[in-house]
Amino acid sequence: MARTLLFCLPYAGGSAMRVYGRWQRDLPDTVEVVPVELAGRGARIVETPLTDVPAIAADVIGTLLDRIDRPYAVFGHSLGALVAYELTRRLEHLHGRPATHLFVSGHRAPQLPQPPGQYDYRLPDAAFKQRLRELAGTPEEVLAHDELLDLVIPVLRADFEAADTYRWRPGPRISCPLTVYGGAGDPEAPPDSLPDWSALTSGWCEVRVLPGQHFFLNDDPAALLKGIAADLEPAWTGAAENGRTS
Repeated sequence: MARTLLFCLPYAGGSAMRVYGRWQRDLPDTVEVVPVELAGRGARIVETPLTDVPAIAADVIGTLLDRIDRPYAVFGHSLGALVAYELTRRLEHLHGRPATHLFVSGHRAPQLPQPPGQYDYRLPDAAFKQRLRELAGTPEEVLAHDELLDLVIPVLRADFEAADTYRWRPGPRISCPLTVYGGAGDPEAPPDSLPDWSALTSGWCEVRVLPGQHFFLNDDPAALLKGIAADLEPAWTGAAENGRTS
């Protein structure tokens, strides 16, 4: 049995299994990757996607609580970073189950002013499709296939609305270490918007900027996964030292 669970939240429009399904083979067997599927995609495709970050966190928190039987960490990219953060602080402060580590990626610190209308979820379909091409996160085979694109647009609109309307609310800081990842050329979450994440934890915080733009994690995940493995090593090493080896 792996000694640490790694819950992974997807970016807008993404299926957790599609985004993170291959991570397990590139992480040590001490880590178990647990993709957390959101409503409206993957195995939950028949469900109505949610349009509010707190509602998304409330929707999936039971899934995490049911699985937490050992040290755990949380990872989220872009919209997933906001959900991961909200989940981590709820699990600690409402349920008494603090994480060993939080990884956020591709999102500016949430307490900073957010650019208004960054994701343009209210655009007419034609303009919305063009916006998706600019963001470069939707697979080309979907963009080139109108019928497929029409199927994913409701999920993307819902996710973009959740990201656009999210407003950080002050509250107790989380206590676990926090690693912040960003792309050097990411216009959605520029590197200078990342260090302020440190104010949200009483643990240590490190910012790591990798080559690439907003979806750098898909282009070359090796450096990202190497960093995650190194950060999680203390969790399972500590468990072993305390006599918990599984």
